[in-house]
Amino acid sequence: MKSTICIFLATIMIALCFASCASNIPEEPATTAVENYSYVNPVGGTAPAPVNVETTEGQTLPVEYIETVNNVEIVLSSYYVYGNTVAKIEDISLEDDGFSVRADGFANVRILGIGKKSDDMKIAYTGYNAEGEIVRKSYMLVPLKDAKEGEIVADRRFDFPRDCVKLVFSNYVEEAE
Repeated sequence: MKSTICIFLATIMIALCFASCASNIPEEPATTAVENYSYVNPVGGTAPAPVNVETTEGQTLPVEYIETVNNVEIVLSSYYVYGNTVAKIEDISLEDDGFSVRADGFANVRILGIGKKSDDMKIAYTGYNAEGEIVRKSYMLVPLKDAKEGEIVADRRFDFPRDCVKLVFSNYVEEAE
């Protein structure tokens, strides 16, 4: 009888522990939205040589550089969850310095809720080229050391190949090793 009571009380205590752990995750499901962004490719392109131009010996035609704008479709969720931490991407800017291997993106991330023992938050993203092939699969790291709920962690960097035409942000899931 005593062991039955002990088991019953232990079960109640475990249930109370789980009930007391408040979740930061919103009850409504996350929604997605598609936004279009663009950035200037610093390498640009060259204009074709003029047609029907009479050239003389030793004359060279000037090379004309034109600005190339790369367009990227970005799929964003209304919030992201990592552990018990919840955040939202608010602003994104894309740029390319022409020297790096990939183009860069910067995002401002609003912290909606911080879970216990959270030092960092990860938001996954997948990049696709025009053929729909995956060209980049990585995550953006958001440090939470000095962050408080409701604050923005600014300029969180992510990168993607220049041939990327679509970026999809999603919840980061730890891979089993």
